[in-house]
Amino acid sequence: MTYKTEAADLQRQLRQLQSQFDMLSSQASTLTQGRRARVGATSVVNGHLTAVDDSLSGRNLQMNAVLGRIASTAEELAHYHSGDDGIYLAYSDFSQFLLGDSSCLKELNQWFAKQLDTGPFRLVAEEGKSKCSWVNLDDVSSNYVRDLEKSHHQRVSELQRLRSIFGISERQWVEAQVENAKQQAILMMLKSQVSSDEAHIHLDHHSLRRKHSELKGELSNLYNHEEKLLSETIPELCWELAQLQDTYILQGDYDLKVMRQEYYINRQKAFINHLINLLARHQLLKIACQLEKKHMLGAYYLLQLIESELQAYLSATEGRVGRCLALIQAASDGQEQGGVHDSDNFLHAIRDLLKIYSNTQAALSTYVSAPGIVQQISALHSDLMTLQSDLDNSLPEERNRCINELCNLIQSMQQLLFASSTTAQPILTPRPLMKELDEMEKINTKLSLAVEAVTLEHVKKNEIIKHHQQEYELQRRVFVDFFCNPERLMNQVTELTARVRALQISQQS
Repeated sequence: MTYKTEAADLQRQLRQLQSQFDMLSSQASTLTQGRRARVGATSVVNGHLTAVDDSLSGRNLQMNAVLGRIASTAEELAHYHSGDDGIYLAYSDFSQFLLGDSSCLKELNQWFAKQLDTGPFRLVAEEGKSKCSWVNLDDVSSNYVRDLEKSHHQRVSELQRLRSIFGISERQWVEAQVENAKQQAILMMLKSQVSSDEAHIHLDHHSLRRKHSELKGELSNLYNHEEKLLSETIPELCWELAQLQDTYILQGDYDLKVMRQEYYINRQKAFINHLINLLARHQLLKIACQLEKKHMLGAYYLLQLIESELQAYLSATEGRVGRCLALIQAASDGQEQGGVHDSDNFLHAIRDLLKIYSNTQAALSTYVSAPGIVQQISALHSDLMTLQSDLDNSLPEERNRCINELCNLIQSMQQLLFASSTTAQPILTPRPLMKELDEMEKINTKLSLAVEAVTLEHVKKNEIIKHHQQEYELQRRVFVDFFCNPERLMNQVTELTARVRALQISQQS
């Protein structure tokens, strides 16, 4: 009956612990959902902030690139206009250069065509083109005066004179052509450079116009946002601030007039709320410690019960072994042959015991002779040795396994009972736990004294305000003048000072 009552108590405690575990599981799930919701909201806000930062950084990079290109273009233009390299970006200079070059080239071509295509210079030109010589007259004239040396002596002398003169002109013409080619190459290079600069300036101009339009749109959006803030958001925030801090705002200039006493009361309320939250935390810790203590005591009682049951089982087993050994000793002392005599009460008692054992083991034959009794006793001895080996080998293993399972169950129950969803509280030892409880009691007493003092001060203040309304109104007016109209307060101070001095003078006189 004792075991049954203890088992019923243990089952009832187990049901209570299960209900508490379900309640804590529901609370843990609720806290986990709340934390997930907060984490989700925080991640969304962080994502928005990251996107805004990325967009701002991208815009800054674009603006830096545009400013860099503008600076490089300005440096190039300044370098070109400085004239250090003898290059000027003036299209009129290029046009004059082109006109002068084309006119000179035209005149040179006309003069050389007139002089070399007709007249006696044609022969010299042909000879110069065939021999590619400027003033060398070795064998050239012999081709023309071989047979007519005497008759054309005058013509040859004239040709020699003209060739000596024209050689210098031909060389000058070739040098002019080379210089013209150089000037044409420089002109082509300048044209390509001007075209590349025009394309670069055109692209920069378009990019600047596009950036200007984008910045203009952004400025318009910012201006609209500023107007919205000035017209809607700031007045709403001021009104909400006035409602929260018990202040009022003058229409037009939005000067805040904060009441000092109400501000102090709000600060005291916030401090009291903080102390109440601290007290609630300490109470929760105290409840958790009490639950831990109760659970550990229950586990300790359960282990004591298991140990007592094992001791009872061991004592019963040892008694049974002793009785079996006594039977074996009795059987070995008096061995006889034949059947059991009717007057031998001891053997009849042994036979009855063996009969009972044989009936429990479902045996079909019973022995009534002394050898049969000895045989049964030997069989019982072998069974006893088997049970003894089981007791020595398997029973400690089962006991250790049961104890390990109970310890694991206790640890899992501790983790389920005292593991929080947000912060894991450590499992305290009894001595530090008692110290914490003592400190909590001290803090609770201090908190109660502070709350009582604050309440008493509020009661005194209300009584003062109730009986001294004029002084309170004067105090409020002085406080408002101190923040909103200090000049009037200074005038009042000077007037009061003058009155005090006048009273002092009158008293002295």
